Amino acid sequence: MLDGEAGPFVIPIWNSHEGEVKKASDIWNCIENAKIKITDAWAKSIDFWFVKRSGLVTTHGKVGSVDVAKTQCSGFFARMNVTLEKCTLTTAAFQQYREGAHWDGVLVAPGQGEGEVGYEVVLKQTANPNNFTSFVQFVPSRAFVAENMQNGSCLTGIRMPAFGASLGDIEQEFFDKLLDSVTDLVGIPKLIFVFNRDARVGLLFEGKQLDAGNLLDAEQLEDGEISVYEVAGFLSNQYTKELNSLFNQNFPALNQEDFILHCGVNTCLFACPPLGIYTHGYKVETVEPVVRFYISKLFELWNDEALKCTPTQAAFFERHKDSWLDKQSDFIEFKIIGATSN
Repeated sequence: MLDGEAGPFVIPIWNSHEGEVKKASDIWNCIENAKIKITDAWAKSIDFWFVKRSGLVTTHGKVGSVDVAKTQCSGFFARMNVTLEKCTLTTAAFQQYREGAHWDGVLVAPGQGEGEVGYEVVLKQTANPNNFTSFVQFVPSRAFVAENMQNGSCLTGIRMPAFGASLGDIEQEFFDKLLDSVTDLVGIPKLIFVFNRDARVGLLFEGKQLDAGNLLDAEQLEDGEISVYEVAGFLSNQYTKELNSLFNQNFPALNQEDFILHCGVNTCLFACPPLGIYTHGYKVETVEPVVRFYISKLFELWNDEALKCTPTQAAFFERHKDSWLDKQSDFIEFKIIGATSN
């Protein structure tokens, strides 16, 4: 695909309930090998409609749809007491149903089946709450043109040893260096994705352009324990800002607390809306220490009067200052929002 076409190409990489999409491995491998550059990233609300034959009551105990519907609509399957018949596409599922498949109906993309003779849309909200998928657009590196980078958001990839239940000295030293030069919350490098790899993690940051030479010393650059992939891409519009807007419009619960943890089946999303921090990860116990350290470091910079911020953000810091001084990163109490049924 990358050899003969200039793109751009678009693929999903993360879902709020399932976690990392399989294709994300290909994206990360291409970032490490400098084969691609990401040119856009966004999140989209994902819905499924339940469609069945008009006036027909069946008890087959099966519903046809794509494989991901099992996770993203788990509440629906539990309430209906049905199982999933896997299909390659929702359109293929609907076609099999039209051809006489013995199912109770199909879960399809919005719009399918509406107004079609012989079929009725029974439910338009079957997905679990807060169901969204993140997508990236990318081009081969040879086709990438970096324009107006000072006005957008640069992406940087970082590879480091897999996280444990707490941050080791190597990780703490790295994140300290990453944030020590920050003077304005507008320009902080934000950790937006944590990808799970064998004995490694892949981190994707958005913000100002990062330089490996400023983050790693000569010995670290040589031993390769941590690798920095500079300018992994560039976004004209910040992913975190667009995610914030999506939540305000479709999933307000994910923006209504200072500290939020959304848990899916195989995934987690940590959010601190006042600071514009949204970190997508995998295991809660391994991603949480990073988020806590990160937020606590921002409190430290603000408390040292080394961090510019908005009046609203200043009020946020003041609100939690005493608790932070007392407990440091342990002061954070995340509001847990689970991927439960509607």
